[in-house]
Amino acid sequence: MLINEYTPCRINECFMDANGEIEIASKKGLFRLKGLGRLIWNMLDGKHTIAEIVNTLCCELSLEENAKESVQNELIIVLTMLCEKDAIIVNWDPLYKLQIIQELD
Repeated sequence: MLINEYTPCRINECFMDANGEIEIASKKGLFRLKGLGRLIWNMLDGKHTIAEIVNTLCCELSLEENAKESVQNELIIVLTMLCEKDAIIVNWDPLYKLQIIQELD
């Protein structure tokens, strides 16, 4: 599977969204996102691929077609940081919640 086909998903929710900044609590502490990071966070719903997120960001930010590679690189940096903070699953599996419930039983 190509990385562009991954469907990243947040596993934490933000508890404050004000002044263009969001705060998120994860197992590894509290952190804030603003600007591009905030836009990315709001798209991490496990339904959109990395390619779709890149396309949406380019449209929302009115960027040229040749900016996609740069946007994808920035997206990967943000996803890596969020993964290190245990705030997302990089490639969401719809059965993840079922797997967790079964592990708890």
